[in-house]
Amino acid sequence: MQPGTPLVLCVLLSQVLLLTSAEDLDCAPGFQQKLFHINQPIEFIKDQSVLNLTFSDCKGNEKLRYEVSSPYFKVNSDGGLVALRNITAVGRTLFVHARTPHAEDMAELVIVGGKDIQGSLQDIFKYARTSPVPRQKRSIVVSPILIPENQRQPFPRDVGKVVDSDRPEGSKFRLTGKGVDQEPKGIFRINENTGSVSVTRTLDREAIATYQLFVETTDANGRTLEGPVPLEVIVIDQNDNRPIFREGPYVGHVMEGSPTDSQ
Repeated sequence: MQPGTPLVLCVLLSQVLLLTSAEDLDCAPGFQQKLFHINQPIEFIKDQSVLNLTFSDCKGNEKLRYEVSSPYFKVNSDGGLVALRNITAVGRTLFVHARTPHAEDMAELVIVGGKDIQGSLQDIFKYARTSPVPRQKRSIVVSPILIPENQRQPFPRDVGKVVDSDRPEGSKFRLTGKGVDQEPKGIFRINENTGSVSVTRTLDREAIATYQLFVETTDANGRTLEGPVPLEVIVIDQNDNRPIFREGPYVGHVMEGSPTDSQ
């Protein structure tokens, strides 16, 4: 063979096959749809489907787990998001996190016209004691907060809520930890009266994947009444999907005697 003769690797010499078909790469891990909008209903009805989610890790979804940012909802094995009880207000945004050993992704549900959680704290706390989400400590109830990275304006935006059933009148919520009063400061804050937690800027999972925060209640003089209770914030990667090549098959060529790193 003369120097400079091109080698078609899929058929000549070592017969290395470099064919990549569009059919083989047609599966992209993650949610088929990542953003949903629904109108605030008069009431979310227990066990009535709110919407259907489709998630695939392209490997059979073995050990698939769903987590919802609100303790008032769950995702069934068929991907249906349902309420765990009849409830009127759940906030303006819900996040659903899906995870398998091979992939994970986040879907966001925007509730158009959504309202802040209402009703008596006693009623909320009674539900929290029987829900699948465990109580952290005594009367303060928190759930992990899941936030997709690279979110755009507007900020700040509500991402979660803390509930305290036995909070004395005049007491306030206080949030501390890395991302609040420790560097990088000012990323998260809490409404001292309502317990709503908000994020003030775009997050980058490559920089920080999880934030360990702490919530407590204080009296008017700043003295701790209860807590601190750990609150985990998980930043979800939005760039895990592998590329899809839809114009294959592709054939690679290399010249015999080409130096290392030739393109």
